[in-house]
Amino acid sequence: MKVTVVFLHRSGEIVGENKRVLSIDLDNEATLKDLVIYIRDNVNKRLGEGLLSSRIVLSILVNGVPVIDWNYKLADNSRIVFLTPEMGG
Repeated sequence: MKVTVVFLHRSGEIVGENKRVLSIDLDNEATLKDLVIYIRDNVNKRLGEGLLSSRIVLSILVNGVPVIDWNYKLADNSRIVFLTPEMGG
């Protein structure tokens, strides 16, 4: 399955300008956690490890819907966006 991954705000700074929008091939039964492991192993180790250990906290949208479950199953042609959570003040 192919998904589009977009890194905005802080996550975009971490991965770098040339990796802010990626098309990634994953197994058909891939979960959000599988995607983050792929990111750790192939895109940016610091970001992937930070997300998996909760040292880095980002909002994650799958097709425009917030998702917090690492076991969420992704679908072909999904768009996953990683962005800095909104802060009040």
